[in-house]
Amino acid sequence: MRRALMFVLLHLLLTVTAPWGLAAEESSDSYRVLIKTWLTTASQKDARQVAVNEMVTLHLDLATSTWFTAGTRIGKITDPGLMTSQRSLKAVNYTEQQQGTTWSHQSWEIPVFVTQSGQYVIQPIPVTVEVSLSPGQNKAATLMTPELRFSASLPSPALTGQRPWFAASGASLEQTWQQSADTLRAGDSITRRITVKGESTLAAMLPNPSQPLFDDAYQTYVSPSDLQDSYNRGMYSASRTEQETYVLQAGGEIGFPPIEVQWWDSQNQQLNTLTLEGKTFAVKHTLQSWLKYYAPWLIAVLVLFALALLAFQLAKRYFASRPLPSRYLLWRAARRNDWPQCRQLIYQRLYEKTHLTALADFAQDEKWAADSQRLMSEQIDSRLVRSVWRQITHRAKAQSQYQVLQPLRQLARRYPPL
Repeated sequence: MRRALMFVLLHLLLTVTAPWGLAAEESSDSYRVLIKTWLTTASQKDARQVAVNEMVTLHLDLATSTWFTAGTRIGKITDPGLMTSQRSLKAVNYTEQQQGTTWSHQSWEIPVFVTQSGQYVIQPIPVTVEVSLSPGQNKAATLMTPELRFSASLPSPALTGQRPWFAASGASLEQTWQQSADTLRAGDSITRRITVKGESTLAAMLPNPSQPLFDDAYQTYVSPSDLQDSYNRGMYSASRTEQETYVLQAGGEIGFPPIEVQWWDSQNQQLNTLTLEGKTFAVKHTLQSWLKYYAPWLIAVLVLFALALLAFQLAKRYFASRPLPSRYLLWRAARRNDWPQCRQLIYQRLYEKTHLTALADFAQDEKWAADSQRLMSEQIDSRLVRSVWRQITHRAKAQSQYQVLQPLRQLARRYPPL
């Protein structure tokens, strides 16, 4: 009677103190096995609402009134949408006294992760143990954990999925640069190694902090990701290392941008940003890289030169049997200060455009009169010659347009629109 009363009291005690209550029990007159389960996070001892990508710890606490005689076997968590790591689970063994009875305990912690918002259920998991009944006699028992429910959501509205982010209780972001030579030239290489570390997370949950860069100034070679998980004194740690090698193809200033990764601090419940500075390198050209870099410009210059040479030859052949353009003759005469030749060409232009033989008859304004007098004096210069030439050309063109439009205007006055 006394022993039965002790088991009842112990049963009530475990039910009250366990966060999720007593999960399962198997007992007889000679032994008793109890199991408790509950969920926690870095900031919650009783996790029912968690953050996406945050580590949720599933606790399994086994207790027996005798002692464990073989390894405990825990079934796999196969629920869709949940990611777990059960490859390197280790139990913490301890004992405690309850009402004069020594209880042997095994405590297990299984990390669980969710990558999307929603409602989640951890289905019952089989746990097989073996305990001692008496010297030389053991007993195997399989207990099922209870069904556990929780929900997950994005921890901050600033996390939209457009930028890489992760959740952890602690984090860091580091980088190293390595040059193949102290003085960089085209053909040398630059290696950028970036490492992101997190506590209370898995390497598979860490985002790629680097986005491969592609540019004509270099060729990019991406090494396989290096993912590392570790477990030390009850703490899960993870790291992800990305390495990119850039083989330089041209000289000049080559810059690499800064990198930012958002980190949700699950311990302090706040959003942080990890930042790495960018860097600029000065690269010298080699003869081959210089020719390759400026090849489009060199080709364009050669093509233009060939076209200009061809145009010159065609013009030379064309004007071999024809008179040269009067504008060119005027430019050549002005360059040689051959003013009589300039005056002759201007009079020829005047007659061709207006059939006038005197400059004074072309216009009556004061500016034209002053320019005409200077043209016939010793004050003549190349600038005045070009100005008089342009005035004759432009005014003659305007008068020609007026003569064409004048009959049309007369017709418009005679036959107005209805």
